[in-house]
Amino acid sequence: MPLIQITPEISYLPSVETPISSDVVFIKPEGSETTWIFDVGTTSEAAEIINNMEGKKNVVISHFHPDHILNLLKIKYDNLYVTKYTKKYTRVGTIVDSDLEFSDGIKIYPFPSSHSKGALALEYKDYAFLGDATYCHFRLNAREYNVQLLEQMIKRMEQSSAPNFCLSHDKDFVQPKESVLRIYRKILARRKSGNPTINVNDFFNDDGGVKESEDSLGNNVKVKL
Repeated sequence: MPLIQITPEISYLPSVETPISSDVVFIKPEGSETTWIFDVGTTSEAAEIINNMEGKKNVVISHFHPDHILNLLKIKYDNLYVTKYTKKYTRVGTIVDSDLEFSDGIKIYPFPSSHSKGALALEYKDYAFLGDATYCHFRLNAREYNVQLLEQMIKRMEQSSAPNFCLSHDKDFVQPKESVLRIYRKILARRKSGNPTINVNDFFNDDGGVKESEDSLGNNVKVKL
């Protein structure tokens, strides 16, 4: 599968379902000898691409789920950035517990998430890479958001200067920030006093796909939950 180019500096290997593997993002800022890699996936193709890259390689892991980290056992890299919770699974890496900004314009920061403890986001120019952080928590047959975490998540998204959000595993990997925010504000508006969670089962079709919503411009917007 060929890499998809977003800009001359940014490309990604799309996620796959069999075996399940996250999107793997490659960012090489202009003039830099370093390639930043956001998540490493599970496929041999992803590992081969990473190992064949020349120059310095810095890896940022969005969260600890296997489809985002397994290739760490197969690749060579120079620096690894993780949260304290993710390090319980990787055993290695520099812990990120506050916003970090590098001289080449890369920003990484903790991201509140109902989907996974210890999530990280990476931001570069017009794009914020959020991994699975915006997705819901699965409990038995319920798809839920924690109200407090959802509020924190929306606030963090609002603070982003990037006009585009990139959501792992989503068919539409790159989506407008305001369209994505609009969906999560609608979900938050459904909160009920005394209930710490919001159920979003009705956002899904019978086949498990996410229902389409319309933004204020009348455009169909798909956001994976």
